[in-house]
Amino acid sequence: MSFRLFVLAAAVLVAGLAAPASAQDVADEWRKHLLDGATAYGLAQMDVATKEIDAAMAIAEKNFVTDDDKMIATLLNVVPLRRVQGKLPEAAALGEQMLARIARRDGSDDSPELMAPLILQAAIYREMMNWDASDKAYLRTIDLHVKYYGDAHPRTATAMEDRAVMLGKAGRTADGLAVFAEVVDLWVYGFGPNHLREAISRRGYAEALRNAGQPEAATEQERRAAEINAIWNAGR
Repeated sequence: MSFRLFVLAAAVLVAGLAAPASAQDVADEWRKHLLDGATAYGLAQMDVATKEIDAAMAIAEKNFVTDDDKMIATLLNVVPLRRVQGKLPEAAALGEQMLARIARRDGSDDSPELMAPLILQAAIYREMMNWDASDKAYLRTIDLHVKYYGDAHPRTATAMEDRAVMLGKAGRTADGLAVFAEVVDLWVYGFGPNHLREAISRRGYAEALRNAGQPEAATEQERRAAEINAIWNAGR
């Protein structure tokens, strides 16, 4: 090979290395960062999770601004990470963006895909002590749970119980107790008396009653919970 041809070959090689990544390459890199970050998050390897999920977010913000599917997938990982990091205002803002993108993608404010993100959003607002925003998110997700699962479904009851705890923390004691009583009734109605999940809710109800200055009622709920546990243990 002559010197001239070698220089031309080298120039072609450099040009190839400098060529921008294809859309597929970008998507593959984003997906790898996101999956590695999600895996690390599940293993409580927070340094790795932060590095990988932040890398995925940087790629998404640069390349997928108008791609609701990829941005939603990214935010589903970023929002809980920001919550764990204690960056609650950022988590809340990104969570609202995620909810808006899901509704826009699905063409409905009643999409079933909103249920789990709304529970997360309600919990973030609860930790921020933004009680009104938290209650709004809880009520919205409870309505969706009733619509898609029914009012006696375990997921509906669990969402309601989360709201009852929030109401107690917000100082809305009577409202919280009323919701707790409804949750206990839902477990009995949906699964019959003496279900183990009923016992768990009764213990939560007892704690709320005790905090409300009703020790006798709290003791009665604790007694029923213990009775249910004994029935289950006897059946093992």
